[in-house]
Amino acid sequence: MFDASSQWLLNTIRQTGDGKCLWFADENTLPLLQSLPENFKNLIIISNRFDVADAAKSRSQQVLFNDFDASSIESASLDYVFYRISKEKPLVNHLLKTAGRVLKPGGTLVLCGEKNEGIKTVIDKAAHYFEDTSKATKQGNFYYAFIQRHTLQESATPDDSDYPRLRPAGQLNGIDWMSKPGIFGWNKIDEGSALLVDQALGFYQQHTPPERLLDLGCGYGYLTLATSALPVQKRVLTDNNAAALIAAEANCLQHHLTAEVIAADAGLQLGGNFDLILCNPPFHQGFGTDGDLTDKFLQQAHRLLSSGGNAFFVVNQFIPVERKAAPYFRHIEKLTQQRGFQVFRLTQ
Repeated sequence: MFDASSQWLLNTIRQTGDGKCLWFADENTLPLLQSLPENFKNLIIISNRFDVADAAKSRSQQVLFNDFDASSIESASLDYVFYRISKEKPLVNHLLKTAGRVLKPGGTLVLCGEKNEGIKTVIDKAAHYFEDTSKATKQGNFYYAFIQRHTLQESATPDDSDYPRLRPAGQLNGIDWMSKPGIFGWNKIDEGSALLVDQALGFYQQHTPPERLLDLGCGYGYLTLATSALPVQKRVLTDNNAAALIAAEANCLQHHLTAEVIAADAGLQLGGNFDLILCNPPFHQGFGTDGDLTDKFLQQAHRLLSSGGNAFFVVNQFIPVERKAAPYFRHIEKLTQQRGFQVFRLTQ
């Protein structure tokens, strides 16, 4: 299912006639793609989500999977940019700036979002930046606007917190770890992940260490970095988010770890198997929450875990992991529950 503002945007894209168009497609976009005509003409789709970009390939001949990097698109070359606003403010501002660069004078930025997401503020900001007088139009529970690009008002340039730049965000083992906006919890160590690491390292003090480690849904790579003392022969990190992959690869280099960093949807595209899987599955999807994401990660962990291997999962205390994991794993052990998190060891 998708919300009314996303449905409106899809209909608007489908009704667009001639003109070169760009669609900024984040994680909210995936359900919309099957309703878009195949081989849609003159539409470029940029997504920071591997699953979205992969699904979009049958809908557009021009699909880019990256961290919303439109540098390959010429300045002042597009007639339309479509965007249903994202949750993270630096990303929203980065895409407003990008739209200002790639739109022709007189080109149109089409914005929409639900009324409780700050969409009216975003529309006002974009109109001020584009020196346009457009206002938000309300339709049901969402707002939209068609904002025409005039001369950009430099003093009103949206602050994107230098969105594309990797930056030091903390230290592990005396070495900086790098991160950036666009990654969930990008500037902190997640409490649940730290709890998972404590449990996994404690377990391997008493058991034979693993040889092949998979960091499933790696983010900036904390679980891999924090378990670097394990004498692992092979490390693989995977995520659906382009920003996370950039940071994870940089952090492995920074911490002198030999590892593969692979784009995949909850590990779906990976082969081989691993005797240790570490996973803190995402609970949020865009503006909402999605408990079904846990099922996706459990299913792929089952497929990728070797016989006799261990999968360590940390989840919100309200996620019924025992029930969700039962179809996939023979042994389900809750190792700890504290600070709103629960850590499980799963074997098959």
